[in-house]
Amino acid sequence: MPERTGPSPAGTGRNFTDLYLTLTVVALAVLIQATLLTRVRVLGVSPDLLLVAVVAWSLLQGATQGFIWGFIGGLGLDLVAGMPLGTSSLALMAASASRFLAGLSTNSVFAGNLLLPIFIVVLATPLHGWIILLTGQLRGLRIDWITSTVRVIGPEMLLNALLVVLVYPVLRWLATRIGAQQMEW
Repeated sequence: MPERTGPSPAGTGRNFTDLYLTLTVVALAVLIQATLLTRVRVLGVSPDLLLVAVVAWSLLQGATQGFIWGFIGGLGLDLVAGMPLGTSSLALMAASASRFLAGLSTNSVFAGNLLLPIFIVVLATPLHGWIILLTGQLRGLRIDWITSTVRVIGPEMLLNALLVVLVYPVLRWLATRIGAQQMEW
């Protein structure tokens, strides 16, 4: 029987590679978020690496990939942080869709510029935070919306915008590497 070369049927090899890459990168982001970044406090809050990564990946690879990263990362974060399962997934999946709220795409004037991801992360941070607060309120927790927005979500917007400067170029490099590998299939 001749040895088979070339791509696997229906791109299954590429799909598994993408899945393994997604799981690895998202797991790494969850671990860094849960272990290192929870100890970093600036203005009383920590930056949200997973949120920044999900939004950046959504901009680089499309909404579907952003939803996948948000779902998987959110479940992992909920398991590590002890939050009700699905809370972070819901918030991250909504945040990954915030690129549509901006009305901008990666084909715009801002495509090669850090301004677009910074802008989208600044929009996504309050959306993410308010969904987390809403799920807490629905569970019966007392939520002070104004204080939480001013003292937590506001400073977090600034930290997340700064974190984009570090995360987005790394994920853009990773996305171009994936694109080059997919073209080889």
